[in-house]
Amino acid sequence: MARHDGEAFHAPAHHEPVPELDDAVRRPHDEGRYATALDLVLRQLREEGPSEDAFFWATTLLITTQRAAGPGVAEPIPLERRSNPYFAPVATECAACARFWFSSHDIHAGRRMAPRAGGGLSVANPLGVQCQSCRYSLCRACYDLADVRCPEPDCDGTLGVPVLPTGRPQGCPANSFTEKLEHVLILWRDVPVDREEAEFLVDLACTWQDRAGIVVRSQVNQAGPGDGETMERRMGLVLVGLYERLGQISEGGLMERTRVVPIMSPGLGKRLVLVTAAPETGPASRLSGPVRYLLSDEEDSENDGSAEPGNGGAAPGRRRRWFRRRR
Repeated sequence: MARHDGEAFHAPAHHEPVPELDDAVRRPHDEGRYATALDLVLRQLREEGPSEDAFFWATTLLITTQRAAGPGVAEPIPLERRSNPYFAPVATECAACARFWFSSHDIHAGRRMAPRAGGGLSVANPLGVQCQSCRYSLCRACYDLADVRCPEPDCDGTLGVPVLPTGRPQGCPANSFTEKLEHVLILWRDVPVDREEAEFLVDLACTWQDRAGIVVRSQVNQAGPGDGETMERRMGLVLVGLYERLGQISEGGLMERTRVVPIMSPGLGKRLVLVTAAPETGPASRLSGPVRYLLSDEEDSENDGSAEPGNGGAAPGRRRRWFRRRR
């Protein structure tokens, strides 16, 4: 591990193949359905965690977004998909401006995510350069062609290729939380949260955390526009407390296991994501199955109190709104 690649993916000493992923991704890839193929890779990373095969396919697919889509590309990958935090470990970030890109140097050199230099690689007009000693990286816009010395203090390396992953410690730092999840509440204002955005917000706030069986809810933020973030947080925590009282979050969720993550969603405004981790024991610690999304802005389900704590409020019940809108 070098000085500037602490958040990058480093392949294990022994490759553990994931043949089911290769089988699933290869066909849409060969058919030019890159968006579908990348969705399969993202699902694998969310559910099974990092692997050499998953990151190999992610890199292979994501470099296609850095060049014009050809006639054989039936489903190009949207540019915004590149910023998903599950792909950050195979991205390279400019140390000067935090711009990031995905380098194909490992693939072109015949290596499968192997983090080592050399191999006789020759690259014309690269997107960026990197110190071959400490992995300090500069994008094309920040690189001075006349100076190949590494800008990092106390480093005598030179800037060049290959460019290997560094992660995105400035633009998308690694999530330091590792607990299994129990519940996620998203508060929005003006523009409601749809399923795609909800998945992305959970990815940002809870990267690599086990989300199996959890409930993700979204509700309008009832705090007034001039109340400030402190009041917005309080309103969200009140809701978490109500869900705990109803048995939809296990005991101690509000006071012991909930954190608030403010996220600015481009073009949609600020979201407050209230993440409740699962306890170490009890039903909520053993949640499994698919994530349930309850994304109503007007109402939410309430059980009659018979639901077992940590089951996501699966028991049927009437529907209600917690607060009246301000007039």
